[in-house]
Amino acid sequence: MRIKTFRKFILSSLFVFILFISNQCSKTEDVVPIEDTTNQTDSTVTIYYGFVLNEVLYDPPGGSTGDANGDGVRDANDDEFVEFVNSSENSFDISGYKLFDADRLATNTPNHEFPSNTVLSPGQAVVVFGGGTPNGSFGGSLVFASSGQVLNLNNSGDVLTVKNSNDSTIFTFNVTPLSDNPNESYTRFPDLYGSFTQHDSASTGILFSPGTKVDGSSF
Repeated sequence: MRIKTFRKFILSSLFVFILFISNQCSKTEDVVPIEDTTNQTDSTVTIYYGFVLNEVLYDPPGGSTGDANGDGVRDANDDEFVEFVNSSENSFDISGYKLFDADRLATNTPNHEFPSNTVLSPGQAVVVFGGGTPNGSFGGSLVFASSGQVLNLNNSGDVLTVKNSNDSTIFTFNVTPLSDNPNESYTRFPDLYGSFTQHDSASTGILFSPGTKVDGSSF
């Protein structure tokens, strides 16, 4: 009887241990980088669960149509933007995250750094414009004008690099494989997990959608 009881104890302990290990693994999956293999012809992007680069405008359309930041003035630099979305079910702190174009990465001086207490709610977007005075609701997203200098994303031969608060690179976005004169943004379609495509192809007649989904609805 003692031997059987001892065996039951060992088996029970082993079962609990396995459950513990499985639970720990499931928790750590949230922060494991996952290579995006759906978009190899456009750009190489690493996606982190909960922080998705969803849209990039590096070539604003000409004329008033290109006034992406809504400040009443179309500016080739100020109206550039990048959009990130918290796709997780938890709040996500991006304080100290940094954005670099290729030139600023070489000198380790970010084009933009998110200030302290920048926390994304579940399903919330954050938009960083090149400059100007952004004016609009932008789907209830957090909105910033680039803090260091304009985003300065060239239409070709440039790479956006995103680093976390520990100065580790978490992903890059290479514009070189994309059109060098799209006059509209590149957006994931479907939003959050699809390949990058020119915005008008995903939503006819709409050239960009900072802070919202392709169809203009909230995340």
